[in-house]
Amino acid sequence: MYRMYNPHSGEHFYTSNSRERDNLRRVGWRYEGIGWRAPARSNAPVYRMYNPNTGDHHYTLNRAERDKLRRVGWRYEGIGWYSSDSNRSYPLYRQFNPRAKHGTHNYTMSRNEVRTLVRAGWRDEGIAWYGVGGASPVPSTPAKPSTHYKNCKEVWNAIGRPLHRGEPGYSTDLDSDHDGIACETRPKY
Repeated sequence: MYRMYNPHSGEHFYTSNSRERDNLRRVGWRYEGIGWRAPARSNAPVYRMYNPNTGDHHYTLNRAERDKLRRVGWRYEGIGWYSSDSNRSYPLYRQFNPRAKHGTHNYTMSRNEVRTLVRAGWRDEGIAWYGVGGASPVPSTPAKPSTHYKNCKEVWNAIGRPLHRGEPGYSTDLDSDHDGIACETRPKY
């Protein structure tokens, strides 16, 4: 399962389709590597949902959750992949950010990532499903020079717009409501 990240919305996206992965890369999503390995088939489908109002995706094993989301306007995009029926060695954990408008859920095998997000205010929603193999992140590339902004005036002077989580220079110090968008309002000069 390929793990993608949109630095503008803060959403993570997951797909087994390499063409979908490559199309997203072309339009600015970051490829973060293989998030986990899913079984080719099982008795436990993971449903893929899409919210046309926010652009978010959501994934769930729960039919009742899938159906509830459909009733409130989410589109059902089919089975995204499968959860393991019997192998419990590779749990995928689900976290929810109650303050975010986009990218509200994250799914990971990393307990460290879960702890980091929970410390930042996300809710740990427990195990979402099970894989059959572990992750393999993208090999690291040499670090780019870091960008740092002292305040929102510097952000607006440099890029002329708000700064999104994942973009160079983004800092929670600049994001007062912790929704992933820093310096949402142009400062008065």
